[in-house]
Amino acid sequence: MLVYKNNIICFLLILNALFAYMELKAQKKEQKLDPAGYVTKYDTTFTGIGPSVYVLPPPRTREELLTDQYKEKTYFQDSIDKALDFQQLVHEFRPTSNISNIQAILTPLPATSLAWNTLIESEIDHANYITAYGLLHAYAEISLRTGAVHQTLGLLQSALQQAQKTPNTLDIATIQYNLGNVYLFEKDIQQAGVFQDAYYKHAVKKQSTIEQANSLVKIAMIHAYDKDFRTAENNIIRKAIPLLNRAKAYEQKILAWQTLAKIYQLQNKHTEAQWFLIQARNLATEKNFRDELAEIEYMLAFSKFIQQNYKVAQKEFIQADALAKSEDNKLLQLAIIDKLGQIYMTQRELNKAEGALNDYQTLRKELFNQ
Repeated sequence: MLVYKNNIICFLLILNALFAYMELKAQKKEQKLDPAGYVTKYDTTFTGIGPSVYVLPPPRTREELLTDQYKEKTYFQDSIDKALDFQQLVHEFRPTSNISNIQAILTPLPATSLAWNTLIESEIDHANYITAYGLLHAYAEISLRTGAVHQTLGLLQSALQQAQKTPNTLDIATIQYNLGNVYLFEKDIQQAGVFQDAYYKHAVKKQSTIEQANSLVKIAMIHAYDKDFRTAENNIIRKAIPLLNRAKAYEQKILAWQTLAKIYQLQNKHTEAQWFLIQARNLATEKNFRDELAEIEYMLAFSKFIQQNYKVAQKEFIQADALAKSEDNKLLQLAIIDKLGQIYMTQRELNKAEGALNDYQTLRKELFNQ
């Protein structure tokens, strides 16, 4: 009886194992070889070398693709910043006092470097140094506008040599001022300091309050790039601003405050930068100096952006964009849409991020592929 009972138990155990095996086999048969579900057709009877199915990674999501595109363009931000500095450099380039006197000689403009050099050498050979430095300086400005910065420096140095043969101290100072600015753009701090100091001494000698202040602001930037931030700040706060207040030179004061804000931004002191930018914006609005408003608004938004105050930064970038469009300042528009897109990506507003990226690519192609 005991043997019979044991046989029944064994039989039941074998039967349960058989059912479990059959159920597992059925599950495996139903199980997809590609759990993601992208591969739906494959040969389950395949017994050759390799897996039954090659499981491919799922397609990248829209957000992942946009994230990659935004990462790819980050390297270009330095180029945009340098282009903005270059735009300011060209805007600040000052002509010599004799520019109107040489217009007849420059009509039409020399078409080649050889033609320019022949014209200039002829004036030097005839000891017409005033005309010679005027031509060299005009050629330097044209070279600068085409982006030939090193050629510009050489021409300005030659113009200075010819100007120093004349008694025209104002034009000598103007050439020195331009040289200081170009060297500052090139981050040649030593040479920038030499020429800006020379211009400042001329302004002091002529008792020109506004030009003294303007030169002090430039010297402040030279100190800032040399990491001497305390001297840079004092140059503007304690020296330049009092001079501009005395002269009631409101437009220059706005520019001085902007420069001071930039010096604080270089130190990552964005709260201080915003305070001076707000003063500059209020004064520009009060006195109806609208030329700098777009850049002031952009700088304000940039500081908020760095502080990750994205909600306020977005609002200010949009305001800056409207102002930049009214000025037809496409380079500033590019800088703005670059940052706006990054904010949209951070906030996962994908439609806006994609639209901003398209606008960015269109503007960048227009401005940098020329």
